[in-house]
Amino acid sequence: MSRTRITPQDAGITPRSVTRRDALRLFIAAGLCTTLFPGIASAETTQEKLDAAQLSYDQAQEELDRIAAEYEKIATQLSATTAKVADVSGQIEEKQAQIDQKQDEIDQKQLEIEHKQGVLGDRMSASYKAGPLSTLDLLLSSATFDEFTSNIYYLDKVTESDREMIDEVRQLKAELEEEKAELETQKAELEEQKAELEELQEEQRAQLEEARAKQIESQELVDNLSAEVQELMEKRDAELLAAQQLAEQMQQQGGSRPSGGHGNTVVSGSGSLARVINACYSTPSPGSGLCAAWVTNVFQNAGIGSFWGNADDMYYSWCGTSPSNAQPGMIVAVNVSPDSAAGRIYGHIGVCIDSGTVMDNIGYIRTTSLSSWVSHYSALATPLCGWLGGVKLS
Repeated sequence: MSRTRITPQDAGITPRSVTRRDALRLFIAAGLCTTLFPGIASAETTQEKLDAAQLSYDQAQEELDRIAAEYEKIATQLSATTAKVADVSGQIEEKQAQIDQKQDEIDQKQLEIEHKQGVLGDRMSASYKAGPLSTLDLLLSSATFDEFTSNIYYLDKVTESDREMIDEVRQLKAELEEEKAELETQKAELEEQKAELEELQEEQRAQLEEARAKQIESQELVDNLSAEVQELMEKRDAELLAAQQLAEQMQQQGGSRPSGGHGNTVVSGSGSLARVINACYSTPSPGSGLCAAWVTNVFQNAGIGSFWGNADDMYYSWCGTSPSNAQPGMIVAVNVSPDSAAGRIYGHIGVCIDSGTVMDNIGYIRTTSLSSWVSHYSALATPLCGWLGGVKLS
């Protein structure tokens, strides 16, 4: 039996981007490390080789399940942290906007007070310039404007309009002080949120490093498997794919499953958003387990750019918005999926074709509601949306 090695590039994926079914295909053609599975090396008869292959397959599955379970725990925690980072970042933006607005209100009120004080001062100066010396002494001895207006007020020599303006200035100054105090409170809250964000980002970095280590561990296991398990892996791969497709077909009874695209559906318009939506309908499935590869192809076909990586890579890099705020053309992703061991390690991703509908690749191109998508994939992670590559479509 030949030992031709299939690389990740041959599968159309990056070095770490194998999915469970990609792993099964890679298992078939990779060289086995005899220190890990020595049974095959010592087997002599055909039956012994088959038994050894079955043993190696079972051992590999068990090991992958262990790694996937460990990764799932880390990735679920990381997803929660990522969602918190997005939430706190949103709170910071909102708080900063409130602070900017409050500062504008304070500046405007300060200008209004200064104007009214100037008008009132001119009027008082004119009214009392010819008054008794004792009155002038009293007014000139005022240390502050508040004391000045108070002295005038109680001299009982002001007109009703003067008295109203004095009251208005006092009210404005009191409001100004309240607004300044509120501004300081908001600034303190902002600093607390920024400190919380820094802590969350540090936690996120540590969790991501741990998650990447588990992904590397699973890849190394794949790289050390033997071509001796080819028949078992091919059979299992076909069974998994058939079962998945049957389940999807049953869920979509009454509908038709497209064979690599979605017919001649065309979205009108010439902008980047229309091009991406049209590409979603026209781009065929690159194969089972290649959800991120399909998304990459969609954006390449739309002329937006090339954005590589697994679903979890795109999730960490570009997703920071709740699905409740999803916009057409955004990606929606999770870093860990409940569907398979590969999904538990590399997540899943799709494209929002409108605010309530998602298209994704699950061996064929599926169209489903965003609410159903979020409900299903939130079992292990927090789904998030975002603009792939940071490119806002229009």
